[in-house]
Amino acid sequence: MSEEDDLLKNIFGWVGTAISTFFYITPIVPFSKLIKGEMTVKEVPGILLICTFMNCILWANYGLLKDRFLQYFPNGLGGAITLIYITIFLIHLAGQRINFALLYNFFLIIAIVGLSLLFYFVIDVEITGKVVLIFNVLMFAAPGEKMYTVCRTGSYELIPIWSTIGGLACSGCWFMYGVYVSDIYVIIPNALGILCSIVQVVVYLIFRGKKKNKIEKEGDTQENI
Repeated sequence: MSEEDDLLKNIFGWVGTAISTFFYITPIVPFSKLIKGEMTVKEVPGILLICTFMNCILWANYGLLKDRFLQYFPNGLGGAITLIYITIFLIHLAGQRINFALLYNFFLIIAIVGLSLLFYFVIDVEITGKVVLIFNVLMFAAPGEKMYTVCRTGSYELIPIWSTIGGLACSGCWFMYGVYVSDIYVIIPNALGILCSIVQVVVYLIFRGKKKNKIEKEGDTQENI
């Protein structure tokens, strides 16, 4: 790899790291509302938190196995941040019974650490890459149900457009990083992430345009009456 290619790889990696870190921090807004009692624990996607935590740990392991700082650092940081959110979630889920939440997190950490050690010391790096690939594909496929609801109801507001655009930029950066390091396990899931983000943006614009046209027509009709 030439010096120019190495520079571009690092640029895409660091930009991807910055965007990823931002995404890991953004749940602080709903969680601050949860702490203040402005929203209920039922409104917090607990399963998504666990999936995000698992995803971070697997990617951090893969980055360690490949000795890639730009992969294991942001995912390790993301895992630590997500664990804090999981703790807050469980405290509220248990009705402020902190002991239950701490106990749950203790066993969760033991399980994740055990899984991490298994992947790092026992399982081959290629198998780890395949597991990470499958897990990421499932994560990116998750918004499919939301897209179906938007297409059925026309409620384009269900799509968090700025988060989607940020996700598109993030997937784009990691896709280019994967190209420069020639790693198919990084390229494929992020290519899918780009595709999914583009589909969400297109669906958002289509249904937003339809609603806007409908409002304009209703306004014209009222003026003519």
